[in-house]
Amino acid sequence: MKTLLVVLCCVVLCFNTAAQRIANYISNGSFEEHYSCSSNNYNSLLEVKNWLSIDSVCNGGVWLSVCKNTVPKWNYVYQYPHSGKSYALTLLYNYELPNYRGYQKNRLKTVLQSGKTYCVKFYVNIANSSTHGIDGFGAYFGSSEIDTITYCNTVLDYIIPQVKNPQGNIITDTLNWIAITGTFTANGTEKYLLFGNFLSDDDTDTLMINPTHLPTIFTEINIDDVSCIPIDLEAYAGRDTTILYGDSVYIGREVDFAIDSGCVWYKLPDTANAIDTTSGLWIKPPIGTHTYVVRQELECNGLKWDTVVVNVGYVGIGEFEVESLELKVYPNPANGMLNVESKILNGEVEMKIIDVLGKAIMNEKLKMKNGKTEIDVSGLPNGVYMIFFVDEKTRSVTKKLIINK
Repeated sequence: MKTLLVVLCCVVLCFNTAAQRIANYISNGSFEEHYSCSSNNYNSLLEVKNWLSIDSVCNGGVWLSVCKNTVPKWNYVYQYPHSGKSYALTLLYNYELPNYRGYQKNRLKTVLQSGKTYCVKFYVNIANSSTHGIDGFGAYFGSSEIDTITYCNTVLDYIIPQVKNPQGNIITDTLNWIAITGTFTANGTEKYLLFGNFLSDDDTDTLMINPTHLPTIFTEINIDDVSCIPIDLEAYAGRDTTILYGDSVYIGREVDFAIDSGCVWYKLPDTANAIDTTSGLWIKPPIGTHTYVVRQELECNGLKWDTVVVNVGYVGIGEFEVESLELKVYPNPANGMLNVESKILNGEVEMKIIDVLGKAIMNEKLKMKNGKTEIDVSGLPNGVYMIFFVDEKTRSVTKKLIINK
């Protein structure tokens, strides 16, 4: 029974850690991952990983990955990606084929959480060959019921996208990428994103921009950098860990274009010089205890901070974990007196509390009596801190401290 509980705890811990690492719920939102870039025709439905048409049997010239080896020029398309080396192209309007549509489906990294609000953004650009600009396109987040749609290449005007380009706002730009943004609250069943024009031909506003291919009337649209991020997304530096000297460890989230530019990493106590700008990174620190801080500032949810402690030593990981567990700091979160109990720290102990900016908030000498002492933290404002202890034998232990009044 004990073994089963340990296994279950490990499964839950791994699941929670994996979920914490997710920031952008769109799979391959920048279209950089391909199965193949060898084909340059409109029937290459499986070129882009994690993207399909509305139904796996649909094709008929509604979907294309513009691969990195063809950018910026591909037949009638001339465009650089918004980021990276790839983007996608889809047909949203064709007057010669009434209500003919291409819908692109993305399986999300995990089902969205009920009651949580998400920020959605995608960038669009009208393909050069298009005769008209249009206003009708948006992103719909739905359940597995999307899999039951079997009508290919026809208007799905009964579906109301949660995030869409405002009706009447005709996009005509063939040069610049235009950001379409919005927020919505999930009901907890959303596992797919569906992108396309959900308006009928009669309800789609158009404007001629290129008479070259008249009398054919059509609109193809480029799309890039699709993201869906929780509006309350916390910064995530990773779980405190212990490694052997010479090993590397990954900290932070999975790398993703949607938040990379908004994340800056520092190694305490130096917060003047950033060590990287990314969602997550591999580090190989020297012997000792090291604290890393990520500063996250995103357009939709403001400024957030988080820290991670990495212990590095010559001894086995198990010994370090035992030492870490033998230091208790409680209650945590704290709001008044903080209790400290330790079996490894003796006599006079130097204690230091620093904030996420690396500034020392408290620095005191403490006496460990029978392995116990108290610290008054009532004067500290709410936030996340690191608390350091060093005893007379220069043994050090670090803990994360949260103040919540």
